[in-house]
Amino acid sequence: MANSRVTSLLPLLLLLAGCPVYGSGPVQREAQVSCQSDFDCPSDTFCDSGTNSCIAYDFGICLTDGDCPVGSYCELSDGGCYIPAVAECRADGDCTSGFECDFRDSCRPEIDGDCLTDGDCASDSLCIENVCTAVTDTCQFDFQCAAGFTCTNNRCQLLCGPDTTCPTGTACEGSLCQPIVGECIDSSECPDLTTNCVEGTCLRRCDEGCDAAIEVCDPQGFCRARTSPDPQAPTPFCRTDADCDGTLCVEGLCRTECDIAAPEPDLICASYDGQVPLCGPDNLCYAESEMSSDCRVQSDCPNQEDCIDGKCR
Repeated sequence: MANSRVTSLLPLLLLLAGCPVYGSGPVQREAQVSCQSDFDCPSDTFCDSGTNSCIAYDFGICLTDGDCPVGSYCELSDGGCYIPAVAECRADGDCTSGFECDFRDSCRPEIDGDCLTDGDCASDSLCIENVCTAVTDTCQFDFQCAAGFTCTNNRCQLLCGPDTTCPTGTACEGSLCQPIVGECIDSSECPDLTTNCVEGTCLRRCDEGCDAAIEVCDPQGFCRARTSPDPQAPTPFCRTDADCDGTLCVEGLCRTECDIAAPEPDLICASYDGQVPLCGPDNLCYAESEMSSDCRVQSDCPNQEDCIDGKCR
């Protein structure tokens, strides 16, 4: 029994005496590090080259542009994601990688789209914000929009003033509710819990309620500004006379006939529709804006002016 106890204590006695327990020399162990590259770390951490240790990502921290939302870049000096300043362009090639030239001749983050000009679209569509849009979903004149809206670059936009509540994702600028660009990078930067950061803009979720008069619910479930023509407004677009309910189809638009030789020809038009009250020289009724129109789309205007209610401004 005593011999057994001594035998069990022998390794401890040898260790205290400075002798190796196994073999003829001390055991060699290499210094271990946590990581040498990001691949050595869990997916929610990165390898700190200074300490060779895996560090958890903090909110807003980035190491490369790939750590940031599309369209933003990583500022290495503070590890934050930022949206670059808008640059002027004429074609996609004028913009940096990851950006494209939009219809305003400005570089913006690449998004899903299929056109730069109307020529890229079918004959019954227009290129609106880089997306081929059916002509029937666009406007040219104010009378095609709901009350309180004006037709700007083929989209109905809400007119606004100091007391106007603009649709989610827009703000009052130049008397129009204009889209807000670069408002946020993360939803924590949005004003309340009912909104989310979507493509750099804070948008209210549809389940929180959209204002049907000025907003629509998009397929992703977010409220966006209403821009389509008023469904209750006269629909002027047509292919044949049969589409026009008793009026004539002229160059894709339904027109009411009048008689310019009549004593008061404009009354004929006004009696049919007060929004198109003028009898033109071709014996067809027109809106006042149409009689003085100088643009159909923004590209008709010089010096990057907007096409508002059929006029370049």
